[in-house]
Amino acid sequence: MSHVRTGDKREGGSSVLRLFNTLGRKLQLFRPVDRDVVRVFTCGPSVYQRPHIGNYRTFLFEDLFVRYLEYRGFSVSRGMVITDIEDKAIREAERAGTGVLAMTQRNIDIFLDELNLLRARPIDFLGKASEYVDEAVQIITLLLDRE
Repeated sequence: MSHVRTGDKREGGSSVLRLFNTLGRKLQLFRPVDRDVVRVFTCGPSVYQRPHIGNYRTFLFEDLFVRYLEYRGFSVSRGMVITDIEDKAIREAERAGTGVLAMTQRNIDIFLDELNLLRARPIDFLGKASEYVDEAVQIITLLLDRE
């Protein structure tokens, strides 16, 4: 973890940022791994159907958090991977008589357009689960081999 520079908005008594660490089950002082850049990864929506208000709540909260970090003086790099291939998407595409990737791309386009309408900041890296199937299989294989 890095140290806070003197004289910026990242330091100061009760105004320090503390986050709940679910792994350690306690509040912890926020210090990014890289001194100047905070990397935020968000699991994107599953786009087997058109996104709904519950989806947007998650991403608007993340956008608010990113804006707060920027206000505190951090540069923020955001990444998101959208789940565009899964059982629900395959079933929904079959029911609709369309290809799964065409259907999910339509819903991705809607999601990104509506995030823009809500004035969320652009995402720096946007990937799709279908682009990382081989990597996911390799990771799962490694995990299974550990047993």
